[in-house]
Amino acid sequence: MELQGVINGCRAVEEDVATVYMTFADLFPNEKAFWQDLYTDELEHSFWMSEGGRADAIELLPSESLLPSLESIVKTLEFVRGTFRRVKSSAITLEEALRLALQIEESMVETFTNELSANLFASNYQSLNERIIAAEKQHVRKIEDMMISRGFLLMS
Repeated sequence: MELQGVINGCRAVEEDVATVYMTFADLFPNEKAFWQDLYTDELEHSFWMSEGGRADAIELLPSESLLPSLESIVKTLEFVRGTFRRVKSSAITLEEALRLALQIEESMVETFTNELSANLFASNYQSLNERIIAAEKQHVRKIEDMMISRGFLLMS
């Protein structure tokens, strides 16, 4: 697997997801700040991925066995782009938007991006684990919190 191809694919996913979130910000003005926050985070993830492509950062990448396959990246891109087309072509409710966002965030490529980001900024093994866990759960938690506050998800 070509590492730079994986990095470029993951960056494309992050940027496409950012576009979906900005579209949601336009569609749901009452929740605009929420969607813009996610949008900004996605662009930041893309930036981290570009930094990850530098030669001095390659050693910080997760082992190749933890990287998503190019096939899973392509499938994720197709899902995100299909989501964008759906949002642009038909009405969507806030609940549907949140459920789609949750599906996107739980994807393998998102997990990889969060792990790479954590690796790039970790100074030791312990902080690496903490950052990986925090980064992976951050967006899922934000979206679930919004769903709970709007009554779309019940606490169990």
